[in-house]
Amino acid sequence: MTAWEDRITLTVGPDSGDVRGRDGRAIQIALDAAAYRGGGTVRVAAGEYELTDAIRLRSDVRLIGEGDRTVLRRRGPLVWSELACDADIGQRQITPVHPERFAPGMGVCAWDRVEGWGYSSLPLTVVGARDGILHLDGYITQDRIAERDGRVVNWFPMILGVESPRVHVEGFTLEAAVEDPQQALKGLRSAALYLFRCPDSTIRAIREKGNAGDGLCIGKTSERTVFEDCEAAFNGYYGIHPGSHSAGACVRRCHIHHNAYDGLYICWGIHHGEFTDNDIHDNGLVGFRSGISIGHKDTDNLLARNRIYRNKKFGICFREKTEANGAHRNVVRGNTIEDNGSAPEEFAALKAKLESWEAVGCGVNVRGVTHDLTFEHNVVRETRAGPARTQRHGFWFMGGVSRVRLQGNTLSGHPDGDVRDDAGAVMA
Repeated sequence: MTAWEDRITLTVGPDSGDVRGRDGRAIQIALDAAAYRGGGTVRVAAGEYELTDAIRLRSDVRLIGEGDRTVLRRRGPLVWSELACDADIGQRQITPVHPERFAPGMGVCAWDRVEGWGYSSLPLTVVGARDGILHLDGYITQDRIAERDGRVVNWFPMILGVESPRVHVEGFTLEAAVEDPQQALKGLRSAALYLFRCPDSTIRAIREKGNAGDGLCIGKTSERTVFEDCEAAFNGYYGIHPGSHSAGACVRRCHIHHNAYDGLYICWGIHHGEFTDNDIHDNGLVGFRSGISIGHKDTDNLLARNRIYRNKKFGICFREKTEANGAHRNVVRGNTIEDNGSAPEEFAALKAKLESWEAVGCGVNVRGVTHDLTFEHNVVRETRAGPARTQRHGFWFMGGVSRVRLQGNTLSGHPDGDVRDDAGAVMA
């Protein structure tokens, strides 16, 4: 590969540039042209760009905006319709009750009340609309049934990479919210930015907020992908979500806050990753969840120098897994973990359905058959007074946990004790 400066650079702007326009189509034209020439850089000028479909990234093409001045917005209000007939696997068409609401160029996914959302992370695009039928650019991969309240929705990740190694996105503001008065997006988990099998990629200086599902997500073996200097906030599910065996993931210097569920959700098979220097706070606001969640085969990671505070459940949650699938050999070093947990009256209906220990706020909670963890030089504290002290323990190691090393940590202020070790896990 040649250096970036030796490749083509194309510009996009509302009123000037190689490609001119105020929507996602203008950006897509430039991306496709750079990819056709073997890679390069697409620079998007300051302005607001309206999206009705995903901006689809291309291998070896850098997409660079001007930060707060380059804003991507969803077109609103949300467009959706009930299905007039089933949307079947293998078809390349959808028949909505209200076809007049849709137009070529829209990204679409589907839902029914039994199966939930289908292809919402990898939407299809409407390429034609005639005789009440939407014609698509690809094949439907999951059945959605009209009699089960099936619907088709103009929904898509705003920035999407699919099997495109070495993508680079930098300097955009994603205004991901869309007006949805009928709650047609309820239960959606699709991300505002999603990479599917895009190894060796970089997501830098993206400010994202308000998505119905996750904020920023990588999956399906997007190994060695880096998030740095990003913000993910006010999302309907997770903030940043590295998942599905994307080994070597790195999340650093990110601001992750006010998300409905976990702030940083380290999903399945994330090993030999680094999660450093992040500010993670006020997460779990709807789902009673934690600042960081780590679990299934998430081994040999470093969590260092993060500030993790005011999350509604735990600061860091090690999920319950079998020994074969546990989050072993992780190092938690130099973090500040403080003032997590929730008052007894918060999430009362949800807490009533859980085991009693889950309602006890902790700085770090470790459960499952999890072993060989190192916690060193962390500050774990509850700084508030009286009933506001909801981080009841600094560390809680539950039955099944073993071979835990505590070294040089500073713990204070926990009303039920700094360390609770139910399993004798802490090594002398």
